[in-house]
Amino acid sequence: MTDYFMSFSVLLPVGAGNVDAALALYAELRDELVTKNEAIGFRAEKNDPDDGTVWLWDTSGSGDPEHVITYALRCGEALKLAGLWGFHWGNFCNRARLDGFGGGAHLLDLGRRETVDWLDTAHWLAQRTDAGELCVLAAETIFDPVAAAQGWTETTQLGVLLGFIDKLIDANPYIAERLRADLAEVAAVADELQCGACGPNIHRSVRNIPPRRRRPGRH
Repeated sequence: MTDYFMSFSVLLPVGAGNVDAALALYAELRDELVTKNEAIGFRAEKNDPDDGTVWLWDTSGSGDPEHVITYALRCGEALKLAGLWGFHWGNFCNRARLDGFGGGAHLLDLGRRETVDWLDTAHWLAQRTDAGELCVLAAETIFDPVAAAQGWTETTQLGVLLGFIDKLIDANPYIAERLRADLAEVAAVADELQCGACGPNIHRSVRNIPPRRRRPGRH
């Protein structure tokens, strides 16, 4: 039998004097879920030493990030918390299944009581792998004979490619360096063709590609 697990461990800062109130909110959420025949997907404890934080964790493998998010937002509202807070988790499996390992992260604005960003590693990897492949395919088909036979001029094809890559840059900043190289090559081709409509725009896109993002925690 294949079993899938999820675990995490994180501290939620609730402020000095608010720890007991935060634990009471945890009990309320736990009891609420029980009425729905659902077990809460994490444990909440006072951190030792008491530094105004609550320790949220699960090592049973049945952790539920959605419950943590709900709890953190309730604490944010009830305890008037502010600022950014997030946590990450790991997925694993008792067998070497291809979909059995990974993880994710979720970032909240406690003051606004809303999600700022989230990440699932499987989705992140698939999105960027697919985007990179699409970019290469688009570049390879820029002078596709089939497109030419359909009346697509080189200028038209360059324009379509430019629009495609602009959208790709906005959606996938993590592959910006790859796109920068591809666009520079396309711009060179446009210069050779003296493509007045596309060349300057492609050079503009090369300049506008955002720099590679630094990984969190690195300077």
